[in-house]
Amino acid sequence: MKDTIIKYFNRKRNIAAFLVFVYAFAIGFIFLVNPFNVKSWVDWEDTDDYVITVLSVVGIGFFVLLVSRSLMYILRNKVVLNFKGFLIWVAGELAVLSAFYTLFAHEYDPNYIGQGYFDILPRIFMYISLLLLVPYIISWMYVALKVKRDVEDDAVVNTKASETDDTKSDMAKSISETELLLKEQPETKHNIVNFSDEKGQLKLSVDIDNLLYIESADNYVNIYYSNKGKFSRFMLRSTLKSIEDTFSDCDLVRCHRSYVVNFNKVKVLRKEKMGLFLDLDFDKAPEIPVSKTYAESVINLFSKHSLLQ
Repeated sequence: MKDTIIKYFNRKRNIAAFLVFVYAFAIGFIFLVNPFNVKSWVDWEDTDDYVITVLSVVGIGFFVLLVSRSLMYILRNKVVLNFKGFLIWVAGELAVLSAFYTLFAHEYDPNYIGQGYFDILPRIFMYISLLLLVPYIISWMYVALKVKRDVEDDAVVNTKASETDDTKSDMAKSISETELLLKEQPETKHNIVNFSDEKGQLKLSVDIDNLLYIESADNYVNIYYSNKGKFSRFMLRSTLKSIEDTFSDCDLVRCHRSYVVNFNKVKVLRKEKMGLFLDLDFDKAPEIPVSKTYAESVINLFSKHSLLQ
């Protein structure tokens, strides 16, 4: 669950919202609490100078976080952050911010005159941590709610669709295809899965034993697979629907509106408050959410799959 939240947290829109929120909160915090004693740096009775100084001080922190989160986003496909890794990354942000602001306090704050840099650093680190604690917690809660809402949206679609005969027919067909998939499992092992783009041009070939999951990305899909023990990604211009239809005879199973998973790689099916999640047989792979639309078929498939092993 935490890994899924981190993945949502590292999307462009959520990064932008986080940075804007931190910037606004930090300005208000400094004006109200004055943790870095900014009023002593300038003649604070001159409102313009005081405001400009506060905006500049906060702007430095904003720039550091902007660089940090941009780097996190750029490396998202090369370095898969788990919850522990995310906490270490955040601790690194706090350390860098503390180092910058300690320099300012050492140079401009009369309260620290005569004190050494490393004597000031612990107090500044405490101020920075307290300042960012609230926006970090609120941002985490916001993203967690988005993950929950995403699951609930699929549940609403499923509830409405279940009232029609067409949906019942599709569910029966899905179960039938699942049973056929399981019967054909021994024949698909060690098969090569060929992925073509929307023009029919072959772009990637992966052994089914190395294929992990496929994720929707607007008009593209990200294909995740293991390559010599490394977690690898390939972007292909296609849709999950096309992938699902093309490989209906393989162990590629739709479990979410944004995910198709190689069921041979599923080792754990977990039920949490936020919904169902799949853990894959690859340490660096993130948990895969299962929406309520596909929950029943995934549970049935997992049960039958376990019996065959």
